[in-house]
Amino acid sequence: MSSLNRSRRTLLIVLVAFLLPVIVAWVVLNQHWYQAGTNKGTLIANPVSLQEATDLPDGWKLAYLAPASCEQRCQNAIFVMNQVDVAVGKDSDRLTPIVLSESKGPSAEQYSNQFDIQTMVAPKLIDTLSELPEASLFIIDPLNNVMLYYPTHTDKEAMILEGKNVLADIRKLLKLSRIG
Repeated sequence: MSSLNRSRRTLLIVLVAFLLPVIVAWVVLNQHWYQAGTNKGTLIANPVSLQEATDLPDGWKLAYLAPASCEQRCQNAIFVMNQVDVAVGKDSDRLTPIVLSESKGPSAEQYSNQFDIQTMVAPKLIDTLSELPEASLFIIDPLNNVMLYYPTHTDKEAMILEGKNVLADIRKLLKLSRIG
């Protein structure tokens, strides 16, 4: 084999080595084989700012808007909030689970008292959060911005699976956060 043929073959191998990964990546992206995005909850494009809510605790918050009567969906959500708080482990002091209600009543407060979950009567705050879907769990960052929300379910098994999604996102946020 002559040196000219060897040089051409070497040049062709180098070109293939650099072009093949680019072509493979282009095909993967165009065929939608890769799902971008790493959060499990629904990201709010324009975070809801709760700057006027000075009575919220410091740090990260996992919150739930309690309905007037705490039925199965509400009880499942509060149970999952407690489980997430326990599962966070050493970072549980950075996360505060909160149940927000419009008026003081026995509905969610009675159920959340079984666990270490704060209850707050905050009708103005609930009005601010009216953009969020009803009966959803949501994450509030240390700067009091609502950034992610999760649906709640009446089926306990489905709610526990949703709790795993909440836990995955909370762990990631606590790991990457330099505040709170």
